[in-house]
Amino acid sequence: MAAGHAEARALQTALKLGVFEALARSDASADALAHALGCDARATGLLANAMVAMGLLAKSDGRFRLGEPARRYLLRSSPEYLGGMILFDEALWDVWGRLDKSVRSGRPARTPDMFQSRPEETFRFISAMDSLVRARGDACYLADNLDLGGVSRIMDVGGGPGTYVAAMLRRWPGMRGVICDLPATLAVARQILAEREPDVTDRIELVALDYRRDELPGPCDALFMSNIIHSEPPETNRMLMGKCFRALAACGRVIIKDHIMNAEMTEPRAGAIFSLYLLLTTHGRDYSLDEVRRWLEDAGFTAIRELAMKGGPFTSSLVVGEKP
Repeated sequence: MAAGHAEARALQTALKLGVFEALARSDASADALAHALGCDARATGLLANAMVAMGLLAKSDGRFRLGEPARRYLLRSSPEYLGGMILFDEALWDVWGRLDKSVRSGRPARTPDMFQSRPEETFRFISAMDSLVRARGDACYLADNLDLGGVSRIMDVGGGPGTYVAAMLRRWPGMRGVICDLPATLAVARQILAEREPDVTDRIELVALDYRRDELPGPCDALFMSNIIHSEPPETNRMLMGKCFRALAACGRVIIKDHIMNAEMTEPRAGAIFSLYLLLTTHGRDYSLDEVRRWLEDAGFTAIRELAMKGGPFTSSLVVGEKP
């Protein structure tokens, strides 16, 4: 555990410098790879050797080639490209170096602006969310396992790149989707949807709003939120559940996807660790089922239940509530 940062940083650096893209079409020696990257030959060889040791590259007769995991997850052309998330983590490297200051003060290490202040930060953040969901398969899983029969309009609050809505619309051809998010995020979403989801973009409405201040545009039959509540303090989430209730038609459903923690706030492991990232960058944390249930009940929802996501490398679960 103590040395985990070394492999993470090596992977981030190799991706940032373009090691995997440089080997996408053919193998190469350390000298040739260094020339393609504009880097020092000796240092490039050391980095490439580390990638071999980590199982991302293979090496024979002094030449490096892509391993299958790198070809699947680290090439931009792959539908399961995880590089967006890795490069987002790379950009936060210095933020993690200030964790001790945040623990002492209780305040974020950077301004919690949801990466909206600069276009390049917004693009990196939204691309990271898209690449993580695609690589892990969350959107496809939900599209296949949520029964959305009878739902004519689904709203994704804080929907980011639209990865979830696009997958749901492919699965349910008669349904239309609404993505509500901040203007800078929607500019990135338009680009991603146009490039990746041309078959469903005409069924997606993009609505610019700030759910902290604005009401949600109803009515809709289902309302979905993925990884939203963990970025907000409890009082904001309580208010947001009320807005969700008002935006839903009668008998509508709210579906919340997040790390749903146990009562001790220690499981799932990924959620306990991720709460430190949230400490560094937001005013939120991951929440327990009892906390989420209380917000939903206060808003008027009934039949509240938790649904596990099974059969994949998933770390989240779902909390579903119904509007009477």
